Amino acid sequence: MPADAPLSHGQLFSWREIARYPDDWMQDANLPTVWDLRGLPLARVENALRALMDRHEALRTTYHVVDGQPVQRVHESAEPPIERVDRVVPDRQDPEDTKDALCAVPFPMEGGLCWRGQLVTTDGSPVFLALSFSHLILDVWSINHLTDQFRALVADPEAVAELGPTPSELAREQRTELWRERKEASERYWRRTLGDVLADPLPTLPARVKRNRVEATLHSHRLGGLAALAARRLGVTPPAVVMALVAAGLARHTNTDTVTMSLMASNRFAPEHHHVIGTMNQLIPVVAAVDPGSSLGEHVKRLHWAGTRAYRYSSYDFDRIAALAAEAAAQRGDEPAHDCWVNQLFRCWFNYVQLDRQLSDPVAKSPAELLWTPLAQQYGQPFRVRVSVFNGRTSILMLADPTIIPAEGMADMLRVIALGVQVAATDPETSLKDLWNNDHDTLAPSLFPAVVPLPE
Repeated sequence: MPADAPLSHGQLFSWREIARYPDDWMQDANLPTVWDLRGLPLARVENALRALMDRHEALRTTYHVVDGQPVQRVHESAEPPIERVDRVVPDRQDPEDTKDALCAVPFPMEGGLCWRGQLVTTDGSPVFLALSFSHLILDVWSINHLTDQFRALVADPEAVAELGPTPSELAREQRTELWRERKEASERYWRRTLGDVLADPLPTLPARVKRNRVEATLHSHRLGGLAALAARRLGVTPPAVVMALVAAGLARHTNTDTVTMSLMASNRFAPEHHHVIGTMNQLIPVVAAVDPGSSLGEHVKRLHWAGTRAYRYSSYDFDRIAALAAEAAAQRGDEPAHDCWVNQLFRCWFNYVQLDRQLSDPVAKSPAELLWTPLAQQYGQPFRVRVSVFNGRTSILMLADPTIIPAEGMADMLRVIALGVQVAATDPETSLKDLWNNDHDTLAPSLFPAVVPLPE
């Protein structure tokens, strides 16, 4: 019987974050991928999968609740949870459809392995492997590393990989003196920030409670390339350019000069954590001052450095921070509306994910698209933005409570983000307030569509 171990900071954050999902939205915790297997011997594929399971304890971990607290149980061995299906693959869309169907099935929080796959063969020859992983065990960074290791193992069964600490080793280390200074520094940051976090006027929801949301996604092949040009010109990162424009838009549409943005941190900054296969992501709040009179370049740099400082404190014991927040609320005389501290502490969050290594083209001509999601995520934060870059295309997903920012406001924010990225790359001395005075008709259709129908 494997021994139970506490959760690492990243595992605990994922557990608390996912536990608040309504039952019919639990599949949102799943992360899918597809591996092309054409031309590979079946035995090599199966052996590589077993080698990955032997190598990485996250693929052999189950979660359980003991005395009211989540624990991890690492099994010495386990069979890969892969279904093998032999059939004809009719077209190139089939792997994506199979992946999406697999990802639509939620994982239980307790008791079972938190991943599954379907290996599709035709007449016994491998074609593709669709996989779904719960965020309880892996993040996108880890999936990318698993993909690289799988390819290396099918090419050479003796291939080795550089490994970081396992999640259970990390959990133990985070409870020792080695982490005391980091723990105390994170708590000091949170104590300095909690006043602004708790004073955030954006409304919050209790765990598992649903409310109507509106969601739109702007797709552009050109936008990411311009963000990279702006970042080089200003000495910042592409995520900082987009995040600063999101903060400016949110401040304008909520009529404030300060917004609290929660940034998703990968927590891979230390070299020894680059090769951790597990879930490490955590949110960290940044209190962002927005001065409409400052130049766009100054605004971007200010938020870049605020975010950079915050990332230093982004690995923390979530339950400890929730306790500090409850103490701070009591001292302020506040009565929290509910006890879902994930929703209370992170009311507005921003995440930027580079899903592959392909660069975006700043002069791409393909038209941009703005699409409204028929059924938006109905729980959690009242405002969030997730930027993903894949195959050279940047996709900015924005979700909002329509009582805070209606659909028209969301379209305006996305339009100004596209405009702001272009201006940051070409004329960063432009005043921030002038972004809303510029003629949006000058935006090329490769950055923003000329006509944007609003959702019904």
